[in-house]
Amino acid sequence: MKKEITLLHANDIHGQLFFTVNEECEIMGGISLLSGYVKKTRAERPTFFGICGDVLQEDIWGSDYKGTNTVELINYIKPDALSLGNHELDYGIAHLLIFKECVEAPTLCANLNVSYLGQKLFKPSLVYDIDGVKILFIGVLPKAFFNKIMSDEFCRNSLTYVETYDAIREEIRAHEDEHIDLTVLMSHYGIEGDRTLAENMPEDIHIDLILGGHSHINMDEAEVIGGIPIAQSSYGTTHIGRFDLTVDTDRGGICDWKWERVELSEKVCDFDLGVDELADRIVFKTKPKTDNELICRFKEQYEHKSRVLETQLGDIIADTFAKIYPVDFTIIQSGSLRRTECGPEVTEKDLSELYPFDDRFVMVDLTGKEIREAFEYLFSLKPDGSVMNGTFQYSEGFRLVVDADDCWNKGCRIEELSFKGKPFEDDKTYRVGMTRNCANSTFRYFSIVLGPERQKTVSLSTYNELASYFLKKPEPIEAPKQGRFVMKNFKG
Repeated sequence: MKKEITLLHANDIHGQLFFTVNEECEIMGGISLLSGYVKKTRAERPTFFGICGDVLQEDIWGSDYKGTNTVELINYIKPDALSLGNHELDYGIAHLLIFKECVEAPTLCANLNVSYLGQKLFKPSLVYDIDGVKILFIGVLPKAFFNKIMSDEFCRNSLTYVETYDAIREEIRAHEDEHIDLTVLMSHYGIEGDRTLAENMPEDIHIDLILGGHSHINMDEAEVIGGIPIAQSSYGTTHIGRFDLTVDTDRGGICDWKWERVELSEKVCDFDLGVDELADRIVFKTKPKTDNELICRFKEQYEHKSRVLETQLGDIIADTFAKIYPVDFTIIQSGSLRRTECGPEVTEKDLSELYPFDDRFVMVDLTGKEIREAFEYLFSLKPDGSVMNGTFQYSEGFRLVVDADDCWNKGCRIEELSFKGKPFEDDKTYRVGMTRNCANSTFRYFSIVLGPERQKTVSLSTYNELASYFLKKPEPIEAPKQGRFVMKNFKG
């Protein structure tokens, strides 16, 4: 008998829970659309949904939650199985076992043995019945990632790594009497590792599919190596992978298959409002504040009366983000500051009015050549007659001097563009911090594209990070001396 089923797979979610907005103002990705698509597909046809590693991310509020604040969201979506990725091992064995026990879906890894007990540390495999099709899912992890927990003496003495082909062979033999129709690897080897696994698969092992992770790539089509289709879904929650399979349940094996990387948007599914509410509740847990609660004190009242020029409040906010996050300097959109003056006392209400546009904070690596060309474009005369498409505030160490004389006919001329007193070096890489909205709009501002693959999220909530930093400053905060952004001959 031939049956049609669907395998949905995600990988490398990395705590990326919230949607983005593209240049056409379309909402893309996010945990709500991911959940909505899984629910929609499950309602339409027999479906399995698995996540192939790296649910967690070490950078997002790691000191508070170590990524476990995403576990409740994963449980809400109800994946049918997870496999381990390298980031699940970031915090050691105790954290790993807490993660294992709190995630309701089976967490698969066939490579880890408890030496003295002769038992697996994790469930090595899962036999899952989809409308009468019995599939053996096996979780596999490279030894290099296993070594991350070997600094712990207990782990060194108690755990052993089973080589992947041996682990696969063992699981297939353990289920050989169960009339398995398909055998699927849930791997976190990366695309090169998956290719190697497939190419060198021993003759006595039969694998039908490899669902992968770790490489953060956007595959246009599944690869077939040694007769085995291999696919990854992408990175974060922007896409989901989908295999539509026709399976022969009499003889076993795949008769026909089709794979696509589905871009998650309102065009393909509805939002799951339940997961939205849950995300807001558990990710942004903060101490309740009242509007009149004192957040901090400024040395005096400071101003932000121009979006085009450097301002005192702009310097304070840009410098604060540069101190919070591991970046060389920050670029903050002037329009994200919405009060013209603030201080000397700054209450919760004052701060929320000054900086109301809470956003994800990302860091990107740019070469000196990219930075120079970006600012040359920013201040050039555009075909529509404009000069600047965006205005920004910059953190300490960054210096930009432009001459705006006759800018409407010639554009502005950059006289100095430097960092810590030295011109940006073309071949040197600089780590730049900015909000997600700014990064996603860099083509409009700077004529460069900073897609998701170049953005590393370091915070889900810039406002909460800002408030937390200010709350820890008992002494009055003083605006630095200005001069990091100078506009000569500016008439505005």
